Amino acid sequence: MRFSPEANHGANNGLKIARDYLEPVKAKFPWITYADLYTLAGACAVQELGGPVVPWRPGREDLDAAACTPDGRLPDGAKEQKHLRDIFYRMGFDDREI
Repeated sequence: MRFSPEANHGANNGLKIARDYLEPVKAKFPWITYADLYTLAGACAVQELGGPVVPWRPGREDLDAAACTPDGRLPDGAKEQKHLRDIFYRMGFDDREI
């Protein structure tokens, strides 16, 4: 989600705010990969918002823009139920888990 066009996918709408917020952290700790920084931030956010503790460990490598996924692979909450089911059924989730 760091590179265009992935950063501009509909399902990533609004994440620029989070990415911009994390840039000073990355500057202060240049040894952490963006992949680890983003996933650590997500795990911390879930916990701080009252969700479960998400097990996390470092070790992700950053890839370049060529590794970006095509648009439409992520769930887009602005779309109808069928879209969400198509995305999550592919991952093995059922309606209750969605």
